[in-house]
Amino acid sequence: MTTMDASASFFTALPNDLLQRVLVGLPFDDHHAATGACQAFRGVITGSRFPALRQKYGFAERGIVTVRPADRGRQYDVTSRLQIVMAHKNEIVASIPQNEILISGGSTTDGGSRLFVSTKTPPWDATPNEVLTVDVSSRRWKRFATLPQKLIGHSIEWHGGLLYVAGGCRDDGPSYILNSFSAFNETTGLWEALPPMPIKTLWAASGIIGNQLFIAGGRNGLKALQIYDIPSRTWRLGPWIPNSYSRSAQYGGFVVDGKLCLMNVRGSPILVYDPQANTWTEEAPRSFTIRLACVHDGRLIVYRENSIVIARANDGSWFPYAHVEPQRHWSYTSVSRSILLG
Repeated sequence: MTTMDASASFFTALPNDLLQRVLVGLPFDDHHAATGACQAFRGVITGSRFPALRQKYGFAERGIVTVRPADRGRQYDVTSRLQIVMAHKNEIVASIPQNEILISGGSTTDGGSRLFVSTKTPPWDATPNEVLTVDVSSRRWKRFATLPQKLIGHSIEWHGGLLYVAGGCRDDGPSYILNSFSAFNETTGLWEALPPMPIKTLWAASGIIGNQLFIAGGRNGLKALQIYDIPSRTWRLGPWIPNSYSRSAQYGGFVVDGKLCLMNVRGSPILVYDPQANTWTEEAPRSFTIRLACVHDGRLIVYRENSIVIARANDGSWFPYAHVEPQRHWSYTSVSRSILLG
């Protein structure tokens, strides 16, 4: 009895456009198996047009992707390799094969399939910081840009084809906090220095709403809200963050329903800034611990330690959202974002 090689099957003789119509509705979780089963399937699914076709016909899926240090089988080590995983299960989508790489600053997405992560590698005093881009639809990552200076604790946001980098701390000598602000143009491959922020920041929360970039607080004790108007290239200060803001905690910034939400892992109240009213509001303190959080399907989603996923309602209350596979390990140094899977 002989077996037929799937790559030599009759599928290879089918027109590419027919294969695209056959495969466009295949669930994302089955893509990897399909590409391994047939060479013709692999050519279609990994093709540059396939994600756009899935979007066009309503089959595109979004998912929460986490970039985290790998588990070395002992107490968590932030200087291990980075793994790219799906938050709802334990599957490792890809690994970044660089020893002693760590996440050095913020993360963001292009609103589509790409996740941008700030990283640094040894030797710390000689190697420039890099922004990596992760594309889960192709299960690949690549170096996107080298920062114009060595930084840690900086904020990054994507808007209109530009990657904005704000603040942070120099790590190539005497450490000091910066108010620097620059943008990387993907088309030209060049950095542009932009007007500096009014106030220096370190590990500040950030978000884009419309044509405005918001930089809020910072681990250096700041309670300032700094607002950059992208068309006019000007900064202004917004209302001070409420007194419940913890100066010692690191807050994440999440844009939900046109508002900027600040939240940390310690159970402090969520602080919500409304650009239309130009005011802050404070929600009730939380009674749960956060393992990871991001905005997904228009809601603020939180993964708890017990594998329960909860979501924030418009009135600030929380409700069960999903139950996921328990993660083998967690790290507060990881980053998570909702991206287009393909």
